[in-house]
Amino acid sequence: MSDDAIEQDVGVSEDGLRACDEILRAGDCRSVRYFAEVDSTNSAACRDLVSGQMCDADRLPRLYLADRQTSGRGRHGRSWLADNGTLTFSILYGVGEDEQSELSEVPLVALATGVAIARTIEYLAAPVSAKIKWPNDVHVAGGKVAGVLVESVANHSDRLVVGIGLNVATQLNQFRESIAQPARSIADVSRGPSDRYAWLTEIVNQMGHTYRRMRTDPELLIDEVRCRCMLAGTPVRYQMGEASITGRCIGIDPNGALLVQTDTGVRPIHCGEVNPIRQ
Repeated sequence: MSDDAIEQDVGVSEDGLRACDEILRAGDCRSVRYFAEVDSTNSAACRDLVSGQMCDADRLPRLYLADRQTSGRGRHGRSWLADNGTLTFSILYGVGEDEQSELSEVPLVALATGVAIARTIEYLAAPVSAKIKWPNDVHVAGGKVAGVLVESVANHSDRLVVGIGLNVATQLNQFRESIAQPARSIADVSRGPSDRYAWLTEIVNQMGHTYRRMRTDPELLIDEVRCRCMLAGTPVRYQMGEASITGRCIGIDPNGALLVQTDTGVRPIHCGEVNPIRQ
């Protein structure tokens, strides 16, 4: 590990630095940019791509970590609300079919990342059970504890940014008026570690495991997603253009699409948002 593998701001958390060092020593990432404060770790990674700073594959995967994130982003332009009990980070990966690239099956990345988070939660906060809300949320005890945002940048199809927000000990009461769906903090439902950086090394390690499984045996990965799918067997609603479609989720197809039984037949949903119909 080179001395310049970690680029850090003044005043970042010592716990966070120790976690970064462990990740580098394990080989799960090759470089780190650690912010005391940033608007969004995903945005920081995308800016590096646009500016041409991440052309060197030897620095990938690259971890972007922030003690404080001021304008975190979720899917569909939503904000990700965070405090000092929230783990917020992104990883910039190389994409390709060669052995040097970390990612190949891009459509499955969000689901694979959800599996990695779910495994980590069940390992560090046992006996909690974690479910995946297709395609990119992780739920525990009836509420969302984590979200995944996968992004790419124009003219950089060989790179992918995977961002994660995890409510480790987030004080959700302060965000009550801004949260549209049920949310949870892991600290409220388990005796797992309450220090957010105690979760970082295991999640990053599990991401590596699930991405390798995605490359070598995607069917086995999809089987785990099916077992964890919280929508399976439930009435759901999704948008198709201007129309709101209802049906029943009947599972996940081999390509990771959500299968919904509607009045007109089974529809595979490849993108968008699908929500359970509360009865």
